[in-house]
Amino acid sequence: MHLQRAPAPISSVCTAPVCVAPVRATPLRCALLAVLSLACLLASEFPATAAMLRTGQVTAGGAESFAGAMIDELETALRDEKADLVLRRLARGEAGDAKPEAFEPEALWDRLTTGRVDIAALPLAAATSSDPIFGAASMPGLARRHADADALAQSAFMADLKTHLDNAGMIVLADAWLAGGFVSSGACLEGPPSTAGKTLHAEGEPLRTILTKSGASVARAPRARLAAALAGGVIDGALASSSVLADPELARAAKCLTAPGSDALWFSYEPIVIARPSWEALSDDERAALKAAGDKVTAWAARESRAQDDRLVQIYRKAGAEVEEMPRSALDQWLAVAVESSWRDFARDVKDGKRLLAEAITGD
Repeated sequence: MHLQRAPAPISSVCTAPVCVAPVRATPLRCALLAVLSLACLLASEFPATAAMLRTGQVTAGGAESFAGAMIDELETALRDEKADLVLRRLARGEAGDAKPEAFEPEALWDRLTTGRVDIAALPLAAATSSDPIFGAASMPGLARRHADADALAQSAFMADLKTHLDNAGMIVLADAWLAGGFVSSGACLEGPPSTAGKTLHAEGEPLRTILTKSGASVARAPRARLAAALAGGVIDGALASSSVLADPELARAAKCLTAPGSDALWFSYEPIVIARPSWEALSDDERAALKAAGDKVTAWAARESRAQDDRLVQIYRKAGAEVEEMPRSALDQWLAVAVESSWRDFARDVKDGKRLLAEAITGD
């Protein structure tokens, strides 16, 4: 694969004189020099040999998505590393004010695997079509606190999961674990009985499985229309990560947020990955810079994922929704349902699933 690289600047013209009165400052000359100055500035921002990485992010409500913020941090870290790499975000059109394109998770994964995107931030649960083992990335009960997620990130479980990602042609650059919560257009969702008879959105097969086991109907509303689906009564609620739920429009459509709090039912693994062909097209120095930048983003995400929980609560309180945390008794009920359904099915039906769950439980 050949990555696009920024065109080389003509260095000699960047020493051209500025437009001052003694230098025959005709309007045309001034205009040409202004354009030249801008070109030189852009050349300094995008070095001659800079590799252009087509970058995608998942749809998430609100002006500030966590995936978008991760890409922002990666750009900042690459500048700190003085790397000749440019993240070119896919945009709707080519206008200068075009906003970055955001994709549904499965659509973004498809673009990664078919060479239309080089690098992306997305939930790993979107990749279950490639390998059902990636369902472990949103398995209820594997992590209930941010400290649990931090421990998982250093475990054999994570190393095993990344090996499967590598086999799928993806290399992880940065880790992020986001807590999951519930949102409802009616009464607060707590234990399994509170979901019976309701139509709920959930991302990831393990979450859909526990809902079905509890008597709920499962719907898969596009992220971009999740708020409209809740407001219009198409769905009664949703189980989603803090990144998805932190949408002011969704908060205005909701009556209650069951926030992750100190004990969440699950965490969603949402890394930045790069497609292997794109990775192999980079030089050794470019790879080293990208890895170093990714490590900085991982450290940032560990801090910001905690702050995201607080932002989530603030958004819903500002919208006038009720906010509560799930009672411990309700959480225990959900965990029992998960063991009898999602965990059982994953261990039985997914190759290496039993071993992966054992690694997560033991922390080895």
